[in-house]
Amino acid sequence: MIRKIVMILFLSVLVSSAGAAPDSPYDIIEKHCTGCHTASFVLGHQKNRGEWEKTIDRMISYGTHLGKEERKIITDYLQQSKR
Repeated sequence: MIRKIVMILFLSVLVSSAGAAPDSPYDIIEKHCTGCHTASFVLGHQKNRGEWEKTIDRMISYGTHLGKEERKIITDYLQQSKR
């Protein structure tokens, strides 16, 4: 009986997380960058795509953990948010 309850709970979590909306670029920045920087610091830089890719690679080498999709999302966002 307990085994069935655990399995039902597991499956309900799995199904609900599968339909969850992906994080916004700002959410990803908040989650992965603001341990060391403020969001305004990150967003205040004007860089082209190549410069952002180098910066993100450097931050990964310092220990931030970004998935491939998260990396693409914030690279696109930061490159487009030139002021």
